[in-house]
Amino acid sequence: MNIPRVLVCMACLALSLLAAAGAGAQEVRIRPGDAVQLAVPQRDDLGRLLDVDARGMVSLPIVGQIRIEGFTIEEARGVLLRALQELYPSVQSISLTLVGAEARTYIYVQGQVSRPDKYDIAVAANIWDAIREAGGTTLAASLDAVRLIRVSGDSTTTTYINVQRALDLGDLSTLPPLRPGDTVIVPERGAAALASTGAVTVVGAVPNPAPYTLSGDKRLVDALLAAGGWTEQASLGKVTIIRRLSRGGTQTTRYDVERYLRTGDARHNPLVLSGDTVSVPRKSSLRSIISNPAFIVGVITTAATVTAIIIAQR
Repeated sequence: MNIPRVLVCMACLALSLLAAAGAGAQEVRIRPGDAVQLAVPQRDDLGRLLDVDARGMVSLPIVGQIRIEGFTIEEARGVLLRALQELYPSVQSISLTLVGAEARTYIYVQGQVSRPDKYDIAVAANIWDAIREAGGTTLAASLDAVRLIRVSGDSTTTTYINVQRALDLGDLSTLPPLRPGDTVIVPERGAAALASTGAVTVVGAVPNPAPYTLSGDKRLVDALLAAGGWTEQASLGKVTIIRRLSRGGTQTTRYDVERYLRTGDARHNPLVLSGDTVSVPRKSSLRSIISNPAFIVGVITTAATVTAIIIAQR
């Protein structure tokens, strides 16, 4: 029997839509406070509504408590099925439904934004979309190291995203897409909290002394540029990196950044590591006075005057 081509196309489209819907549902992650409906075809007495407690656990009869926080519905179904089969061999399959799943399409935006709240992921595809939906940033916000917190299975990962760089380049495609349940935190500019998360802290004679999270392999000059470069009072020949040692204590090493800029000597532009402190000293007051043009003119004028007096006395 020949099936009309239009029916074949419609069937393919329907299957595609179902697959897409299924893929989207897989991204919904279970959180404390959720409720899931368990159905066990072979054992109706085991079916019940399970509440996910504050520790991300659900309680099964006789089996005990099982952690399902961070799992997708399908992942949680597999975990619960295996646990039930250990005590109830007759159980061959179960179904698990997230109660109120339509409300689980949210992401959460916190920190230095105008309206911290939860937002529908349909209008917050990436981090910048989420920040805009939250009314934009406050005046104290820093977009250099926006935190993206994601729960997956038993693990929670925190990623630092340089949103400011994406905005400066005009390329938002570099920002990672968000998933339901993600939390976006916009930090305060120069917040001390960043120092404890592996940031490189730049202090001293720089325009914007603060902790900075540098992605990839970054060097000393990269850290200085992240802080806005250096001021006129900076003594670039005596820049130090203070590094915590794994065995305890710290190690302080001095680098001549001025030499690197002048000759390209890479020994004075080393890699910086998470937790390092970069200190840019200021020129000594005597050196600053000597290098001041007004001081130089004054010295020349004074010397000329003294010379003229000596010649006149002869």
